[in-house]
Amino acid sequence: MENLIRINKKKTLGSANRHGQRGVSLPELVIVFFVIAIIVVLALPQILSSRRLFRFSGMQRQVVASLREARQEAMSQRAAVTFRYDDANKQLVIYGGSFGARGDAKNRTLSIADEGLMPAEVVYGRPGGAPVAALADTSNLTALTNQAVEITFQADGSVVDDSDVPVNKALFFYNSKNPSGTAFAVSVLGAGGRVKIWRYSQGVNAYVE
Repeated sequence: MENLIRINKKKTLGSANRHGQRGVSLPELVIVFFVIAIIVVLALPQILSSRRLFRFSGMQRQVVASLREARQEAMSQRAAVTFRYDDANKQLVIYGGSFGARGDAKNRTLSIADEGLMPAEVVYGRPGGAPVAALADTSNLTALTNQAVEITFQADGSVVDDSDVPVNKALFFYNSKNPSGTAFAVSVLGAGGRVKIWRYSQGVNAYVE
């Protein structure tokens, strides 16, 4: 009797071991890969959108940093220094003062494409559907002149027009691949030269600080 029990136990253990060693079947593997593929396909647009937002955020920081640098240099050098956005070449340029005249080798030049963006993705202006009204600080889109925008900071940090009257400026950008999700603006208040950042909010259909 005891021998019979031992034999039955061995048979049971052998069956369990064979079952455990069987592994995953081919249909089960196909199902797993199919589910993973669906998840990747669904997540891919979100991943690409997040990458565009990240890259465009880098560009936004560069625009703001360049504007603030131009203002600081104008005040420290006690001379007019100009920030230039070149839309044709997608470049940010600082010239004037110790940076020399525009085109001089001493100009501070930064290519937006260096931020991992394709030049064609960077669009100057507002995306379709965004409001065209002035920002909350009363500044509005500064139009391109000869495919560029120039903002000249005076020795006191202000921005003035040809009559020495303080004038506000604002630059608007968005990524052509995700217009509403990437739109932002950077304004410069003429009286003090303060630089402010604005992001477009689809929820309220407005640029918010």
